[in-house]
Amino acid sequence: MNKELIQNHMQERSKQGYTNKKYDTFFDGKVLQICFYSIGCRFSKNGNCIMCDYGKPRKENLTPNEIKEIIQEIFSNFKEQPKVLLLNSLGSILDELEIPKASIITLLDEIAKIDINVIIFETHYTSINKDILELIKRKLPNKQLIIELGFESSNQEYRKKYLNKIIDNDKFIEKVNLIKSFEFDVETNIIFGIPFLSSEDQIKDTVQSILWCFQNNIDKVNLFPINIKPYTLLYKLYETGEYSPVRHKDFIEVLKRIPQEYVNKIYLCWYGNRQLYYDSKSTILPICNQGDYDKLMRFYKDFNLHKDAEYRENLLNHIKL
Repeated sequence: MNKELIQNHMQERSKQGYTNKKYDTFFDGKVLQICFYSIGCRFSKNGNCIMCDYGKPRKENLTPNEIKEIIQEIFSNFKEQPKVLLLNSLGSILDELEIPKASIITLLDEIAKIDINVIIFETHYTSINKDILELIKRKLPNKQLIIELGFESSNQEYRKKYLNKIIDNDKFIEKVNLIKSFEFDVETNIIFGIPFLSSEDQIKDTVQSILWCFQNNIDKVNLFPINIKPYTLLYKLYETGEYSPVRHKDFIEVLKRIPQEYVNKIYLCWYGNRQLYYDSKSTILPICNQGDYDKLMRFYKDFNLHKDAEYRENLLNHIKL
């Protein structure tokens, strides 16, 4: 990735400013996601991950008391019982640069009181170690615990050259095996739409990456069609005509090429059902033909809510675009 391009991007990103916001929630009928705002992702500050952005950072991280108040506020007002709770931050929920140790402990203590059995922690693989896994397991002994790791693509060259994201696949597998040794499940995030690839190569890379994950002890893949978010380097590439939004029909083609033995282990994310708004810019979503959007949103939601492989195959066989 061009260093001058990254430096120019970082200067542009600095104009993003700060927020006093403490958290966001998103609920899809099954999974309740709580995003705790922080001073920002350590990797984003170096220009890594050209497609990533959860929103404006805070000047200061949340205190343990603020974490406690957030959890109590959310669940005192929440009317529908989620089946899964997903916890993340602007980068990594288990990175003490964003969520200091005292705040993590408070968060775990509050989560232990909630009647939701499945708890997911979204974090970078470098934030995983024995100490944090032991802490989580001790604090949440009766929960199904899952670690969700960003991975994007199994192709190390693509990640480094086109996403400016550095991951060592061998070390990544070591962390996966460490997590599994604590009897946690592991999920990975895979994206569709890597820049500078043809549509066909984007499809092939995504399918190959999904297969790589399942061949390396991963339990589930969270699949993201790329959203072009403001204040990312990818948005700059979009503005200069060097990147085009992904198309829903190509994303559907990815799903159709996943072997049936794995199709029930996929969860679809950011497929056009959510948005980030800024003062003058908004997220560029995947595109589709006029009149197809509502049909696609129903399809994706139905896909996520029904894990049965035959049911999903039937959905894929009948979606017409």
